[in-house]
Amino acid sequence: MAWTRARDGLRLYYECFEPASRPRAAVLLLMGLGANARIWAPVVAPLRAAGHTVVAMDNRGCGRSGVPWRPWSTRTMAADAVAVLDALGLRRTHVIGASMGGMVAQELALAFPERVHSLVLGCTSGGLPRGPALVTRRGVREVLALAVRAVRPVPLDVQVERFLCANISGDFAATAPRDGECWRAVEAMLAEPTCLRGLLHQSLATVRHSSWSRVGGLRPRVLVQHGTADPVIPVAAGQELARRIPSADFQQLDGAGHALGLERTEEITQRALAFMRAEESGSRV
Repeated sequence: MAWTRARDGLRLYYECFEPASRPRAAVLLLMGLGANARIWAPVVAPLRAAGHTVVAMDNRGCGRSGVPWRPWSTRTMAADAVAVLDALGLRRTHVIGASMGGMVAQELALAFPERVHSLVLGCTSGGLPRGPALVTRRGVREVLALAVRAVRPVPLDVQVERFLCANISGDFAATAPRDGECWRAVEAMLAEPTCLRGLLHQSLATVRHSSWSRVGGLRPRVLVQHGTADPVIPVAAGQELARRIPSADFQQLDGAGHALGLERTEEITQRALAFMRAEESGSRV
């Protein structure tokens, strides 16, 4: 557990997990709207077991990172990620971004291509302004629900249940045990609640993000992963994102919801590991 400073002096929190076996290239994890690094727990374990140093950070506005008074952009958060890499002395990493974190990952790879070995984009989009077909009413309702919870807290177990129901498929939500890894990861994340100001500023950064016209210039290799039952960002957004990125790989997860790292942990991590190994060796999956 450690902190560093962003370019504007904001305090940024991150955690670095050493590999459990022979070291490979590091992996940076970037999470979505209102969520902090603790929700990455199910994904961290298999990445470490495969030999990767894993870095998970709290985006500005949530977790233990600072919350500025002025709004910011996904480009600002990309620069924050570089500040964390600099603090660790990491010149180049694989980057995995989920939802809003996937938008930040795009900006990171566009502005600092020399820092990104490969890019894995999960349940994300090139931006909401692309059209109403690529954002759901349920996704908007979930953001509004987050804002209400930030003002009027409810018991933690109720928060976990609501989060799971809003972000994973109905079948998985109905069977997820309360003492299981998925439940514990969400519970740990919600133990550090996002304040209303941080949530609103992150929401504004997400709404203002648009990389559709620029993703074709991405230099690192890209793997796009998306669930067909995503209730927040439809699978059409992931398909369109992969289509616009030359030579991008696309992994469709039938029946999966928005929080792929919770619902389809093994599938997405094994595919990401194979993709990253191929990029390190110079071959293609």
